[in-house]
Amino acid sequence: MKRAFAITTALLLASVPIAAKAQDPAGYAAPFADTLETRLFPMPAMIRAAAGWPAALAADPALAKLAIERAARIPATDCKPAPQCLADPWLWTDADIATVAASLRAVARDRRLAQSLVTDQMRRSGRFARHSALADTDFIAAAWRETASGMNTVVAVYAKGRAPRYPKIDASIFDTANPEYANVLAAHGVAAASMAGRDDTLFDPPLRYATGLLGMNERVEAGSFRPLLGQDNAAAVAAVRKTAWKDFPYPTLLVFGHGPEDAQSRTGVMGYIRMNIAASMFRRGLAPFIVVSGGNVHPNRTPFNEAVEMKRILIEQHGLPADRILIEPHARHTTTNLRNCARLLLAAGFPTDRPSLIVSDHMTIKYIASPLLAERSLAEMGVQPGKIAPGPDQFTVLFTPDPVAFHVEPLDPLDP
Repeated sequence: MKRAFAITTALLLASVPIAAKAQDPAGYAAPFADTLETRLFPMPAMIRAAAGWPAALAADPALAKLAIERAARIPATDCKPAPQCLADPWLWTDADIATVAASLRAVARDRRLAQSLVTDQMRRSGRFARHSALADTDFIAAAWRETASGMNTVVAVYAKGRAPRYPKIDASIFDTANPEYANVLAAHGVAAASMAGRDDTLFDPPLRYATGLLGMNERVEAGSFRPLLGQDNAAAVAAVRKTAWKDFPYPTLLVFGHGPEDAQSRTGVMGYIRMNIAASMFRRGLAPFIVVSGGNVHPNRTPFNEAVEMKRILIEQHGLPADRILIEPHARHTTTNLRNCARLLLAAGFPTDRPSLIVSDHMTIKYIASPLLAERSLAEMGVQPGKIAPGPDQFTVLFTPDPVAFHVEPLDPLDP
C-alpha cells in the first residue's frame, strides 16, 4: 500500500489556502462568515454581499412599508393568549412572503443585479441547487419562499412548541404551558426587535429572533465545527491534495455513526462494528482516507459527537493515522449522512470520477441501498445527494456524490 506519509503535518497545513477551508463547491467562495445564521439562511447574507442589492431593496417602497408593519406587530407589553401572541408576530405571513417575492422578482429583472446575486452568489454556491432549472426571477422567488418557510419552522417549533419531524431528538426544551415561558419569549422578542443596526434589512430582526430561539433551546449544532475543512479536518484535507489516487481502488471509506440511548456511552454498539470493518478495509489499502459521519444526536442533547468519537476510537483502538480521517460532525439521520458526506467530498477535493465506498454492517447496508432510503431522501431533503450502486461485498455500497447535495434545507434547522 503506497502512501505519502513522509510529508509532515506542518508542511501539509501550510500548503492549504485559507479559502480552501470553507465548505463550498468548486468555483465558489462565500463572501460572508460561516455561522449558524448563514448556514441556515444564506440568502440574506448573499443579498447583503451582492453589489447593488442592499440599496435596491432599501429603496423599494413595498418593502419599506412591510418593515414598518411587521415591527408594529411585535407586542411591547403583555398580550394574550401567551405564548402564541408573542411568537406569531415573528412569522412571515403568506401576504408578507408574496410582497417580498414580488420585490425580489422586480429587482432581479435588472440584468446587472441578477448577475451579482443570482448568478454569482446563489447559483454558484449550490445552496439553492434544487431550483437550478428555473429562470432568474422564479429562482429567486423560490429561494425566498424556502428561506421564509425555514424561519417560520424555527418559530413554530422552538417558540410555539410544535412537534418537529423527529420530536424525540429535535423538540424544544421548554414547556410552553408553563407561565414563566411567556416571560422568556417576551424578553427574547423585545431584545430581538431592539438590537437593530444601522444597516439592518427587513430580514435581520426575524433572523435574530430565529437564531436566538435556537440558542435558547441549546440547538446550535449546525454552526459548530466551522470552518469544516479547517480545525479537526485541516491535516486530512491537506493530505487529500497530495494523494496519488491511482494507488487506491476507492477515494475514501464512508462510515456512518450509530448513537446510543444511554447518557454514558459515547457511541452506539453498531458504530463499533462498522468501525471494525472499515479499519480492516483501510489497512488492506482499499482507500487512503476514512470519513466518519454523525452529529450530537442520541440520546437527546447528548454532549458526545458521533464523528468525533469515531475518529478518536479509530486512532486509539485501531491505530489509524489522524491525518487520514475526516469528520462530518453534523448529520442526524442516514439521509443527511449521505448528503453531508457528499458536500464534504466535493468541497475537500476528493475525485468524483469514481465512487467511494460506504461501509456498514450487513443489515444497515441493505437499507442504505434500498429504494426506501432514496424516497426518504427526496421527501426530507428534496434532493438525491449522490448515486448509490451495489458494492463489492455485503458490507459496502458504492457512492458517487452529486453537487446538488449543497442545497440547503432550512426546514431542518439542526442540520440544514
